[in-house]
Amino acid sequence: MSHFVLADCNNFYASCERLFNPKLNGIPVIVLSNNDGCVVARSQEAKKIGIKMGQPYFQIKDFCRLHRVAVYSSNYRLYGDLSERVMNVLTEASPEIEIYSIDEAFMRFSTSSPDDLVATCVKLRQKVKKWVGLPISLGIAPTKTLAKIANDLAKKDQTGVFNLSSPIVQKEVLQKYPIGDVWGIGSNLSARLRGMSILTAWDFKEMDPSIIRKKLGVVGERMLWELRGLSCLQLEEAKAKKSITSSRSFGKVVTEKEEIAEALATFVSTACVKLRAQGSCANAISVFLESLEGDQNMRRHFSMVKTFPFPTSDTAQMISAAKQILSKIFVPDERYKKCGIILLDLIANDLVIPDLFLGGLNPKRTALMQTVDNINARYGKNTVFFCALGTNPQWKMRSDKRSQYSTTDWLALPIVKA
Repeated sequence: MSHFVLADCNNFYASCERLFNPKLNGIPVIVLSNNDGCVVARSQEAKKIGIKMGQPYFQIKDFCRLHRVAVYSSNYRLYGDLSERVMNVLTEASPEIEIYSIDEAFMRFSTSSPDDLVATCVKLRQKVKKWVGLPISLGIAPTKTLAKIANDLAKKDQTGVFNLSSPIVQKEVLQKYPIGDVWGIGSNLSARLRGMSILTAWDFKEMDPSIIRKKLGVVGERMLWELRGLSCLQLEEAKAKKSITSSRSFGKVVTEKEEIAEALATFVSTACVKLRAQGSCANAISVFLESLEGDQNMRRHFSMVKTFPFPTSDTAQMISAAKQILSKIFVPDERYKKCGIILLDLIANDLVIPDLFLGGLNPKRTALMQTVDNINARYGKNTVFFCALGTNPQWKMRSDKRSQYSTTDWLALPIVKA
């Protein structure tokens, strides 16, 4: 019999910050969004003192100082690297895996004994803690929806593992589990269900499937069967993206065309690495700018698409195209606050048909791009980079409180003097 296991890293961003700074253990920790705008992650201690997700930092700055909250800018390079390490450990335990988000993954195990699976999950949790250093929780259940609930309970269990396989345990849990906390039920649907006297997951589970289908459609009925223990949601394979976007808000208002060109080159470089990693080429690129207008800071948008004569994944060609578009859409004296690029109409490399006049993919350029990617993967991001990215970008978003790139930058390694 198959069982799903949902592995979820506990307070992931905050745990990543604590990993290389043990002084943070036991004190409130929050992580801020791009440009240090609002709270996007909280440690358990931060939750207990009332800090909410999405709160603007300027509103709680004094509160954080009063309660000695450790405040950090988002360090996505660190979080991404640690996430990959966790997922590698999970993949070793179960090749049947769906990486659901940066800190969550569904796994499927075939076993006749849920108790044996509990022991496996306890060992897996210990392995992740030992090999990567991060705490995770694991929820076991016959369906993905129930596994989500099991994981929620695992976070409150001392072992970090909760088994929701037994119908007896399911009844006990679902009768107390608020309908609004069920995976896939948002605030609007939750209010609608409460209007139907459905207050708990158990209330929903006991409804007539035909009524649920009539009221909520096939998605609602599927959710009901999942809560009844009948698996309707299977593991999803990672699919190649059909478009790739890379953009950021600036750390300050930008008016110079050269600064925007550097930013666009940076975004193109980032997107092209992802493009090549999934084995694809792009047929077109879109560039967009966003500026502030007047005292009310109203937003103005500028954009244009350029189609390539032949599909490409060459960073240099993409940067050149982005600069050409910028020359056409840039308006002097505008106060630019954001820009970005979108790689469009993606196609797998092996589906690219050589053109009679333009030929096929340039093997020398393809090899060069692969070499650059390999060097940067081994020695750190932008070890080798295009000059168009600049060497001292002034446009970059604020990250005044960012921690070091402790796992991907040799210069961030602590120095030990014997």
